[in-house]
Amino acid sequence: MQSELLAVAKKAVDAGIAMGVQCEAFVQKTRHTSITVEGGNVTFGSMDGDYGVGIRAIKDRRVGYAYCSNETLDYGIKQAIAATKFSKPGDYAFHDDTDYSGERSLFDNRVASMVPEDGISLTRDMVEGASYDERALPSRGGIGFGTIAMAVANSRGVAVIDEGTFINGTIMSIIKENGMVANGDDYEMSRFLDFNFERIGHTATERAASQLGQKGIETATMAVIMRPSAAFDILCNTVAPALYGSAVKKNESVYVNRIGQQVAARGLTLMDDGTFNKGLNTFAMDEEGYPSRKNVLIEDGVLKMFLYDEFSAIESGVAPTGSAMHSDRLEASTTYKVPPTTGARNIILRGETMSEEEMIKNIKNGVLVLDVLGAHTSNRASGDFSVAIYAGYAIKDGELAYPLKGGMIGGNMPNMLMDAALADNYKAVGSGLSPATGYIPSIKFENVHVSGE
Repeated sequence: MQSELLAVAKKAVDAGIAMGVQCEAFVQKTRHTSITVEGGNVTFGSMDGDYGVGIRAIKDRRVGYAYCSNETLDYGIKQAIAATKFSKPGDYAFHDDTDYSGERSLFDNRVASMVPEDGISLTRDMVEGASYDERALPSRGGIGFGTIAMAVANSRGVAVIDEGTFINGTIMSIIKENGMVANGDDYEMSRFLDFNFERIGHTATERAASQLGQKGIETATMAVIMRPSAAFDILCNTVAPALYGSAVKKNESVYVNRIGQQVAARGLTLMDDGTFNKGLNTFAMDEEGYPSRKNVLIEDGVLKMFLYDEFSAIESGVAPTGSAMHSDRLEASTTYKVPPTTGARNIILRGETMSEEEMIKNIKNGVLVLDVLGAHTSNRASGDFSVAIYAGYAIKDGELAYPLKGGMIGGNMPNMLMDAALADNYKAVGSGLSPATGYIPSIKFENVHVSGE
């Protein structure tokens, strides 16, 4: 498959050159199998995939984009050329960097060779794990697995391909008792078959049981611990887009003119690493064929740099950072159907850590938030957010006191990073409305506004 995709990319570029334009081809092929859980029953979901070509052309200093199949390359190139007349002129050019010495994609033959029966077996493990408590109903969820391959070629000699695997599992467990209903969720995602599906189900039911007896929370300013999925959901809708060079150039970022300034707690380092060996978006290159690299954005709390795709880098007079993704707004995966823009790939937080239990012991009045709803409504320019607490617990005198019934948390995430502390429970996380992924722990923030119902 790899040689086939690269041949298609090269063929598209050669055809573009023959038509008198600079050309870049992005070829993407995905294969995905899903197994679902509905009402405690395991059912075979679907086997699907996608295969297509994105064409970007430069003519008369203008850029056009179109997509097509590998059988209609000439049509796609002509459409991309026609689209150039609608863009603004600029000093656009494709790169010629082919130093692919970083970490290659992450590929697990066990995942690549899985068939639906394998997925059904693992899903049953997850359901059995959730069923350890006879009150529990594993209501919905499932697993997904497959491969993704991409090839990029351009008219300056770039020709590169990489392929990776992915697998994930998620389940919701419901418990009804004494007229009360509570639910709990858990999930794992990885590039490798390296986690326990039965454990996912067991954790989901444990969380459901712990949510019985929910109470409201008072409105106050207090310490908040966010579990990895909650913290990342907010971070990738506030801090991450503010670190895109295109947003900075448009003056739509809180980090404008702040390079070299303290923007986070001392000791805190935030990076975006396309070579990370546990990264869900680790490939040899970005989706413009630029070599993947580690970008340290904030080091010891000090802002060091921004992220750029190829053309936003040209517009800002800097070098690309290997951060191009063909991503659509509010979509969880990349697609050849849209042109590349800047995107965070694997967001990683580093710094001094402590156990989450130790964090809780040091809090007199606060909340532990497992998941949130509504992070996509955050203000990307200011970093302000207000989200609903989907699941959480009140913290009283250093202990988890009771599960929360509703509530909201809000604030300004860039400001909150100035007083943030990290736990040691790192987890690979994603956001359902963005292809960005992360590897982060629970984070404690001070003086966060919490609103009760």
